[in-house]
Amino acid sequence: MTDDSKKAIISISITVVYDKGTEDLARWVANTIENGVGSTVKLVGKTVYRELCSKGYIFDCETALEDSRKQCDCETVDKRLLIASFTDGMSDSGKLEFGRLKKWAKPLEAENLILQAINGKNQQHNFWTRRLDITLVESNLVATVLRKIRGEERANHSPTIRKPVFEKKDTRGKSCVWPPTPPPPPMMKESESPESAPASTPPGTPDTTELSPPPATKIVKPEPVSFCGLSEEQYSDLVNTTIARLRESQFEHWIRIGVDPSGQIIGVSEADYRESLSVLKRLAVDVKCGIRTIAEKRVGKERESLICGEVMLRRDSETSYIDQRIAICGNVDSGKSTLVGVLTRGMWDDGRGAVRAKVFNHKHEQESGRTSSVSEQFLGFDANGNTVNYTRCGDNDPKTHKVTNKELSGRSAKIVTLYDLAGHERYLKTTVMGMTGSIPDYACIVISANNGIQRMTKEHLGLCIALRIPFFIVITRTDSTPEPVTKNTLETVTKLMKTPGVRKLPYVVRKQEDVVICAKNIKADKIAPIFMVSNVTGTNIDWVLDFINIIPVRKDWAALAKQPKELVIDSIFYVSGVGTVVGGIITKGVFKVNDSLFLGPNSNGQYRHVQIKSIQVKGVDTNEVAAGHDAALALKKEKRSAIRKGNVLLSYNPKKIPSAYWEFAADIIVLYHSTTIKSHYEPVIHCATVRQSARISLVDNDLLRTGDKAHVQFRFLYRPEYMTIGSKLVFREGRTKGLGIITSLRDPVTKEWLDADGCVLETTNLKKTGPATPLAAPACLHDDSPEKPPALNSDDESEEEEE
Repeated sequence: MTDDSKKAIISISITVVYDKGTEDLARWVANTIENGVGSTVKLVGKTVYRELCSKGYIFDCETALEDSRKQCDCETVDKRLLIASFTDGMSDSGKLEFGRLKKWAKPLEAENLILQAINGKNQQHNFWTRRLDITLVESNLVATVLRKIRGEERANHSPTIRKPVFEKKDTRGKSCVWPPTPPPPPMMKESESPESAPASTPPGTPDTTELSPPPATKIVKPEPVSFCGLSEEQYSDLVNTTIARLRESQFEHWIRIGVDPSGQIIGVSEADYRESLSVLKRLAVDVKCGIRTIAEKRVGKERESLICGEVMLRRDSETSYIDQRIAICGNVDSGKSTLVGVLTRGMWDDGRGAVRAKVFNHKHEQESGRTSSVSEQFLGFDANGNTVNYTRCGDNDPKTHKVTNKELSGRSAKIVTLYDLAGHERYLKTTVMGMTGSIPDYACIVISANNGIQRMTKEHLGLCIALRIPFFIVITRTDSTPEPVTKNTLETVTKLMKTPGVRKLPYVVRKQEDVVICAKNIKADKIAPIFMVSNVTGTNIDWVLDFINIIPVRKDWAALAKQPKELVIDSIFYVSGVGTVVGGIITKGVFKVNDSLFLGPNSNGQYRHVQIKSIQVKGVDTNEVAAGHDAALALKKEKRSAIRKGNVLLSYNPKKIPSAYWEFAADIIVLYHSTTIKSHYEPVIHCATVRQSARISLVDNDLLRTGDKAHVQFRFLYRPEYMTIGSKLVFREGRTKGLGIITSLRDPVTKEWLDADGCVLETTNLKKTGPATPLAAPACLHDDSPEKPPALNSDDESEEEEE
């Protein structure tokens, strides 16, 4: 082959990098790409993602490219496609490591390096089985890879893609040769003459047959998802697949009709759409679920109108239900209690606080009109998505709104607990306690249209960002506020969401389709839905109800239920004839009547043996309750005075008694401080239901100011507490605020520092344990400067200790 006959050929080298947690995912990705794209794939295992930037990976990639050059006697344009498989792309560590990988790959873009991430889900390695049909997921992955490669082709105007030829073993152990040997040319028929055969190439003529561009591959357009004409075998597979999806998604599953695997809306005919709905209704009955059409849309021209839609399946069970929690926060007098009353009672307000009076806990709250405690209100939905609390929202007949807790629990497939928090600055410590102790799945920030964003609004917004709680915004009083003022408030909120410290996409809900879009994306904590409502006229209240109905569950409570028991106590009371009762959220395990547990710690850090007498959930007696539910447990022969907030109930094991800790280390960030923080500074620690003053000892800094990050040690002043590594904490003292993550604990007996696995740490390695970085600072929420963190301030400097 002469130099004139050489053509630039693209040599594609695809490498899939994985760690010990995503090996199965990486092998599936490699097999799918080899079968769909036709290019060889190299698997590179790494134990830690930050090792991706090492020279070892570059050497592996260069070796693969060198092998391709030896197989092809031509000039090559080297292309390297790097696919990194992450266990969970939405976790803090996943974001951090992929950010480092992108930073490392940025200078290599000129060298034709293409970067792509593949994310697993909840550390279960079942990314490729989360869709309805595995072939759809495979085609989606292949389409993504081809789109990456074709984008590079268009940029470089390259003529041909040459596949390297060498034998290797694929991930399933089968020997294969890439590309496959082409079939022999067909034999001439007797009717064909030798003259019609192509002439042989004269000697000395360069052979350019092999270098000619291959025929264009016919791209098969993906078909939209439809359920028409299913055989009994296919329908049986659909039932089994749906049952598996319901278990994975905690008994809520969404199915789309008329949408291709890549998410593009194509649509189906109306007859096929109605037939698919009939099949899905039959499916819902067979899997014991309710069904609700949450979105429908027509696409195409008027004469050839196509339709697509999305339905939601929800488990219909008489013994259990989905439990969610939403924290309602915002500035004082913004309409939080009124909004909770409208959502749970289904009655419009009269403009004078008639509905909010049904939400308050104390008499002085009704007299002042301000919430000073944490009020819990329940909102139930059945399997079909209908509200259980009332028949129709806006019906102000009080006789239709009397639903007992027993009826609510028995008829509901999903119960949402709305925590009405205090908005006044005086009760900030109660609000912080509610945000950290109630473990909310989502938060609702209520803003008055006529007052706009106030300082306490920024306080609560900063708490949501600091605790990584996805939130949505409800702007109230749109009926009584002039339109220019409402428009100005909306613009201010939109501008605040785009600031560097928040970095959320503001999405104003203007139609029913927007409700579905926001509900499907809020779990990723990248979007901030905005609702414009009126509690007096009922404007857009139905959209808020639909949104709360279909938002997904954030935590995998099914996996947490398999772990040892743990309940964080947030309330203690005495009931005549029953005895001492403790209430709280079950974070791990399954609690049953007559179970033996550890209760503590007391002031000496000791735990004692207790037994469960009875269990109630939402006021209804039950024999057992699993993780994710808020329950009340009656304990046998226990005094109310011997239990306090911050105590826990743990699995009873005499051979393994839990510990209570005086000291712990954490990675923190100072959100606001007027001057400087030094060692022996004593703020109040809020961690779950723990609230106690602690003394700070700086490890690697002499002093801290606003916005500084550091690794510090805390020591409680009054009594030891039950703490776990990885827990988030908020510390405050007057106007000083900060947040952090616990990285290590100090054993009270041996005085040695322990990591999450209970291993002893050296003093020099103390600050290297735990998460890679603390929580990111929610910047530019402070009133003074857009570059400062939010001011989680409080004028009440004396509120340090509840005791």
